[in-house]
Amino acid sequence: MTSLSTGASRKVPASLRHRKSQQVDLDRPDLRWRYVRNPLGQALLWLFFAASRPFILWQDRLRDRDALQRMPDYILRDIGLDAAERREEARKPFWRA
Repeated sequence: MTSLSTGASRKVPASLRHRKSQQVDLDRPDLRWRYVRNPLGQALLWLFFAASRPFILWQDRLRDRDALQRMPDYILRDIGLDAAERREEARKPFWRA
């Protein structure tokens, strides 16, 4: 029969003992990468997320400008824009703020 103990009773090095896993929110990959223990893997994941930030920002700008174009005039007046400002904002390329 095998024992399910953590190894604390036997003389097992602390590095080999069973550790309770930390609670990680698996829906958030930007938080999950912090729990990678391999330094090379952590560096590669950091590089991936750092490189993907501009693409996420650009996608947000495209979505926001598309939503701005579809807004009715009464909502534009509520937020203080007119049709000319809406067209000007919609004409901007996605990489411009």
